[in-house]
Amino acid sequence: MRILIVEDNEFNRIVLGDMIELLYPEAEVQMHESAEVSLQEGGHDTFDLILSDIDMPGMDGMALFTKLRKELGVKVPIVAVTALAISGDRERILMHGFDAYISKPINLDELEAILKTFLGAQE
Repeated sequence: MRILIVEDNEFNRIVLGDMIELLYPEAEVQMHESAEVSLQEGGHDTFDLILSDIDMPGMDGMALFTKLRKELGVKVPIVAVTALAISGDRERILMHGFDAYISKPINLDELEAILKTFLGAQE
């Protein structure tokens, strides 16, 4: 299975990658430090799941989602990973079309539930 993390903060990328490795050691995790880099790299349809930060400099996660879904036709599940936790943020993000939402700091049990939802139970 292949998972893409799009996150501008290096520490957050590493922690999220380590958490995924703990839960799904067989997963191949690729990391992009910005939405722009992610679009340049392409190949989004080759992933089983995309985890995207929302609040990134330049192109934010909402714009990346729109570009991937509406312009490029990417069907891969995309999960918003964000520190936005004000009332209504979750609803706004899900209404934008994201398949799921997880807030920072990331709780390992919540991440596991998200991964199981989109990748299935670990064998």
